[in-house]
Amino acid sequence: MPDLGSAVAATPMADRINEILSAPGLARAGRIAALQALRDDARAEQRAASESAMIDDDGLNSTLKQLDQAIIRLGGEALADEEERSAASL
Repeated sequence: MPDLGSAVAATPMADRINEILSAPGLARAGRIAALQALRDDARAEQRAASESAMIDDDGLNSTLKQLDQAIIRLGGEALADEEERSAASL
């Protein structure tokens, strides 16, 4: 599995993504699920940041992009694809 950190700036999230991508014994579906859980958390934080001046959203778009790239690399769907079909977008 390619090291995502080599393609993006070294950040704690990039380290966490690489940890999941290279986890021995974790099947592809488990990796996708773990990355999607991180993405859900990052998306919730982004929504909170957009609704409050108290939360800084610096780097959240980059985090979501890194997570989407890793999920797509494993054969999963990007956040935009999932949100397009969600009830919240109707």
